[in-house]
Amino acid sequence: MNLFSEERVDGIAETIYKELLKKGLIKSSAKPYEIKAEVKKAYVKFYKLNEEIAKTVVNKIKSQSRAPAEGTSAYKVLYDKYFLAEWQKH
Repeated sequence: MNLFSEERVDGIAETIYKELLKKGLIKSSAKPYEIKAEVKKAYVKFYKLNEEIAKTVVNKIKSQSRAPAEGTSAYKVLYDKYFLAEWQKH
């Protein structure tokens, strides 16, 4: 996980934990450290999956014979289309 520091991920897990608690999706008697650890694992897994899909999509676009230039609207349209298709596979 390159983009976020450990402290940042801990902060995100804390925020998610508080929202789950506030919305009544978890019991207040549950052990906070266990829930935060699970939230953190899920977040890291989600983030890594997004990174993996993004790399696959970029490679797929680059492999086209007439690939649009990165940053163009045509590139964005293809990127979004391929990203959604890859996401649905998982």
